[in-house]
Amino acid sequence: MHMGSSRSRSIKSQLATVVLVCALPPASAMAAGESVQVWLTTTSGNSLSKKLSAEPAKTFGPESSTPTAITINEATTYQTIDGFGGALTDASAWLIYNSPQRNAIMNDLFSIGSGAGYNLVRLPMGASDFSRNSYTYDDTCCDLNDFSVAHDTAYIIPLLQQARQLNPELKIMALPWSAPAWMKFNNSLNGGGYLRNDLYGTYANYFVRFLQAYNSYGVPIHAISMQNEPHNANSTYPTMQMEASDQSNFAAQNLRPALNNAGFGSVKIIGWDHNWYDNGGPAGFPHEVMSHNNSQARSAVAGVAYHCYESPEGSYSVQTTFHNAYPDKEIHFTECSGGDWATSQAGNLEWELQNNIMGPLRHWARSSLYWNIALDPNHGPRVGGCTDCRGMLTVNNSTGTYTKNEDYYAWAHLAKVVRTGAVRIDSTTQADGGIQTVAFKNLDGSLALIALNSNDGSSLTFKVRWAGQSFDYTLPPRSVASFKWGGSSSGGTWYRIINKATGRCLDIAGPSTADGANIHQWSCHTGSSQQWALQATDNGYYRIVSRYSGKVLDVAGPSASDGANVHQWTSTGGTNQQFKSVSLGSGWYRFEARHSGKVLDAADCYTSGNVDGGNIQQWSWSNNDCQQFRLEQM
Repeated sequence: MHMGSSRSRSIKSQLATVVLVCALPPASAMAAGESVQVWLTTTSGNSLSKKLSAEPAKTFGPESSTPTAITINEATTYQTIDGFGGALTDASAWLIYNSPQRNAIMNDLFSIGSGAGYNLVRLPMGASDFSRNSYTYDDTCCDLNDFSVAHDTAYIIPLLQQARQLNPELKIMALPWSAPAWMKFNNSLNGGGYLRNDLYGTYANYFVRFLQAYNSYGVPIHAISMQNEPHNANSTYPTMQMEASDQSNFAAQNLRPALNNAGFGSVKIIGWDHNWYDNGGPAGFPHEVMSHNNSQARSAVAGVAYHCYESPEGSYSVQTTFHNAYPDKEIHFTECSGGDWATSQAGNLEWELQNNIMGPLRHWARSSLYWNIALDPNHGPRVGGCTDCRGMLTVNNSTGTYTKNEDYYAWAHLAKVVRTGAVRIDSTTQADGGIQTVAFKNLDGSLALIALNSNDGSSLTFKVRWAGQSFDYTLPPRSVASFKWGGSSSGGTWYRIINKATGRCLDIAGPSTADGANIHQWSCHTGSSQQWALQATDNGYYRIVSRYSGKVLDVAGPSASDGANVHQWTSTGGTNQQFKSVSLGSGWYRFEARHSGKVLDAADCYTSGNVDGGNIQQWSWSNNDCQQFRLEQM
């Protein structure tokens, strides 16, 4: 019988808090038995089958004889990663905000635990081709006295606020499609046209006003690009032309000083933001921005961005050419779109992973972004431009439904396992038709590998080799897996979780790797069945992950009742697998289940506290020692 709050406050047994100082074991010893989380998307014919499915964990062990080896080398590092996502155009924001499925959509997009975990958004400053109408933040000549972001407060800013709450990592890259018409020589939003020379300073202040306004709503901007596609003069939607000399002068003489003077010295300035190829050859514009006028913009411009259009296959290699010329500058891949011109979901998934994600990342991109996050079934709303583009999501507000398209899953395979601030590390990759990969090390010490079988007809088996250990995996044709192992949100460490009343540790019964295996308390030892990592989801919640099985603490049912059993289960992202640690002082914590608000509890710990095998359950918080735990680093 559970005694609840009537339990005695006495402690039958309690381990003294100790500090263990241990020599680190060799890397091969740390790798042995390491559990690996797996997410899988498979294809069948032209369609997707499994979709970002959480699969049974793999385990590193003695190296097998499998000939194809994907070797992970943490010692060789490349660029830092800002993130993955898409563009929150006016069209995308309006559709999502007005959908009855808004919260579900936002969770699918931004939640680290149960969604894709997108952590980077590209944000048009004013109208783009995918807007419900054409507008800027000040459409009246000839000063900024009428500047206002009121248009954005209706649905764009609220969505960004919600996204930041779901994912505190979220970074925003903002950029205009055109300056206000009165600032341009052609006096029109559409058809390109250049910024008036006498209004460079005014336009710099336009950016400052935008940053100030968004800050006032709790939506800080990470970076601004000076112009979307500066060599695009399309007459059907807002566009503006700039040359490399224009961007160099604007950044160095106007925009950077204006940002610095307004307290936005940390906001990065990005140049180009157009195709890999320009005028039939590799774009020279990014190099010219940096070199113009004795390299005046080198200290003002943080880096450059590229798009995929009008460029031959493999053109992402131009990014390495730029990196070699300017190794201190950032590179971003910020736009590509799918559409009705390519109808095979399987083919699109494979092509996007190869050409928009893995290719750019292996050539120094710090980010990869799709174009519209959401469009409707008629490829809109839009004021012009592409008539058959596809969003990551198709949102149908006439039926109140939405569909996650193949583009969503391609980028989700990165965002699911790679966090902001990760660094790309070395991994073996093969040519087209083989296993193609990209790998990362997160700030918490965890490692991530994304592997694509780019063979269109055959399953391929390979081994992932790391620190002298390996595991085997078989990928079906045109399928992708994301693997994540090691580390934790608490600095890449593992912990024993020790109950205050009994001094015993949370332990997997058996120990077993099966779903549903009971979590009980047991005399503390150094085995991996008593080692746990806290992996952040959002809003202060964590998954509590077993080092032994790779599975997570899970409230059975899921039930909200007192006494519901806690067992282990494959991670599903459910709220019954998420817990918030609440400090009680002196190193003790209670762990609150997200779905129920109840806490982890050692059942009957005052009547059978000295007996190994006592169940762990959830119970309403009763402020007693059976519900308090401390973490002891291993």
